This record gives sequence, C-alpha cells and structure tokens, in this order.
Amino acid sequence: MTKYISILIFCLSFQLFSQSQNELTATIIGSGSPKYNTERAGPSVLISYKNANILVDMGNGTQGNLDKLQVKNKDLDALLFTHHHLDHNEEFTPIFIKTLLAAGQFKVVGPKPTSDLVNSILKNYEEDIAYRLSKKQRAFSDVANNFTVNELEGNQSFTIGDIEISCTPVNHTIATMAYRFDAGGKSIVISGDLSYSESLPILAKQADYLIIDSGGAIEEGKANKRTGNGKNRGNKEHAHVNLDESSRMANEAQVKNLVLTHLNFNNVDEVATSQAINENYTGSIFYAEDLMTFPKAEGSTNTPKQIINGTKNNQGPNFENMLKRLDTNKDGKIAKTEAKGKLKDNFSKRDANKDGFITENELGRGK
Repeated sequence: MTKYISILIFCLSFQLFSQSQNELTATIIGSGSPKYNTERAGPSVLISYKNANILVDMGNGTQGNLDKLQVKNKDLDALLFTHHHLDHNEEFTPIFIKTLLAAGQFKVVGPKPTSDLVNSILKNYEEDIAYRLSKKQRAFSDVANNFTVNELEGNQSFTIGDIEISCTPVNHTIATMAYRFDAGGKSIVISGDLSYSESLPILAKQADYLIIDSGGAIEEGKANKRTGNGKNRGNKEHAHVNLDESSRMANEAQVKNLVLTHLNFNNVDEVATSQAINENYTGSIFYAEDLMTFPKAEGSTNTPKQIINGTKNNQGPNFENMLKRLDTNKDGKIAKTEAKGKLKDNFSKRDANKDGFITENELGRGK
C-alpha cells in the first residue's frame, strides 16, 4: 500500500506538470534564500507554455527538484538570470554543461557578467566537456552553435517559443533584472531580489501573478517584533524590499495575485505578514513552497495557500505533499526523526496515539 501511495504521488506530480504546459505557468523550483534549508531549494522558477520551458535562476537544489518533475536538460529552452548572487546561480555550471551536452538549442540570458560566466565555464571545463562529448563521437564544434548568450543592460524584449518576454533593471546591490512573461492571454512577472524600484510596477502592470522578493516577511512568534517594514527607511541602500515596499509596488501595478518567495525560514506567519501587506495591497497573496505551480492546476496535490484580507483559504496541511518531502523511508507516515520545522515543534500535539508517527488523520491536530 505504501509503495502504491508513493507511486501515485509521483505520477500525479508529473501528470499535472505535463497538463499545465497548455497554459502559461510558473512552477516554484526553489522558494528559499542563501541560507541552506532542507525544505526549501535556492531561488528558481520554471516558466512553461506549450513546449517551451524557461528556467529563471538556478539556486542550490534546482536539479533535484527538476528531476522530481521529470524535466530533463533537453527540455530547457532558456536559462535566465535575475542577477548573479551565488544563491541564484549556484547550480548554473552543471545545468549549463548538461544542457549543452543534450544537444538541443537553448539561450542563456541575464545581466552582467553572464557572458563572462559562460566563457569561464567553457574554459575551465574544456577538457571535461570534450571528454563527455567524445563518448558519443562528438566534438565541441558539434554543439558550439547550439546556444546563444544575451547579456542584458536595460529594458529589452525577446521571444522564446510562444512566450513574449520583457525585462527591466531593478534596484539591488548588483545588476538585476525583473522579467515579465506573456503567453496565451496570461502574464507572470518575476522580480528577482530588489528594493523599491519604480520600474517594477510599470513592467508588472495588471499582471496575473507577481512573484516577488519576500523581504520583511514575519516569522511565527515574532509578529510583535516587526522591524524594517516601515514606510521610511532613510537614505541607506537596502538589498531587499520590506513589506510596505513590496505591497506598494503590487498595488501600483494592480496585479491580481502576489506570490512571496525567497523565504529565509519555513514557519512564516502568513496571517501577520498578509495583514501588513493588506495595508497597501488587497489582492490575493500566496506563500511559495517548492514545486508549487501557479496558476493551480486542476486536481493539484500541492494547493497554494491563498491569503485574502489576512485570512487563510485552503490552509490545512496537505498530507501527500508532506509525505513527498519528509517520508524518507516511504512507509506512508512521518516519524519524529523525519519531521522538520513547525511540524517537528508540534509533533507531540499531532501524534494522538503517541506511537512516534504522524498519519494523515493526525496531521490536522495541534495547529
């Protein structure tokens, strides 16, 4: 029975990803930050429409989560960067080389130093690439024209497959681009890391989804210790938005849905954070988790938690999703040694029969 449940979860995830390509979607490959987190991969989003797949940023854990979706390197049409901080390009080297070896056509796009980064990889791994190509009687000359590099400097537009892409520089500590993706009458914007930027609301005007830096998000138990979310932060340069800034940009852009990602911790106080955002923005608010897809596919087992006016909808934990992330021995239940974050903290409250395991019926306890 346990084996059947594991196979069913895997098949559903793959099936839903395949179905979602008939509309423009964003799958959160990594919802984390520079802090290593076993429950959140580093920043990465997969934009998909029809047969086109665009990977935006490639933080730690990107390859593992792509594998869970059965997305192969040959399926990737473009590798985009918002910027070149390590947590956003940490897995670019292996992804680039494997995509090159896959022999498909693809683009590499991003702000400086995108070109230098690609050139350094080709130089430093020249012998390794040559060796791997030789195993199939190929040489670098056979794949040299399979990719192009486009280093962005300002507002630009380009197309990949049937997806129209536009970008604009935003304020951060290094050169950073925000991207807008339009296809099939839908639009998705990825802000990258940023502080308040007048350019972002212009780019994101009336977008269906704005996936934004979660700066200022409130951790559970710290709602009364909010810092850095005021309207006036002085003239000091800041690397990330606070909640006032992100909500003002969302309101100015009149976006339909706001998705907070790049989260520093697992136990986000979603109600308190949403209440702070609602001071400026009254649309739908979601909190990203790895492998979550927007818009939600019909029958999805990974239901985005929607927050409207400070109140949660669909807030109950999803047991199948928990199993997928935590059930390392695939026995169909979660042991205390497997639990993490808030689940670990509340384990004894949820474990009704005190057998050292949490089952689906027990997961709703101890909230």
